[in-house]
Amino acid sequence: MRYANLIPHSHIARSADPRLTADARRVFTRAKAAVNVCTESAKHFSRTVAPLTRRDGTFDRSAIMRAATRAAQARMEVTGDAWGVCMSYALKGAWAAAKSSRLVRAH
Repeated sequence: MRYANLIPHSHIARSADPRLTADARRVFTRAKAAVNVCTESAKHFSRTVAPLTRRDGTFDRSAIMRAATRAAQARMEVTGDAWGVCMSYALKGAWAAAKSSRLVRAH
């Protein structure tokens, strides 16, 4: 039995809606840009306030959280997004910065 026959013809898309793909690309690029900005903010925090990794190579979670909080507050002031959205991007960026600084400190 072919399962394609069970799906109504009206639900089968013949081609992708260009508006949908453009919107999806726009959302993806905004999210990627937000993470990049938060990563740079966390790197700046690491250089000026407190390093995100300890000398033994472990992550300093309190420093990562402080960096993410500052980046989220800055993003919230600029964009007006909800706190959860800003904090999500900020934590992704802070952890990315911590992982890259850990690699730099290891070598």
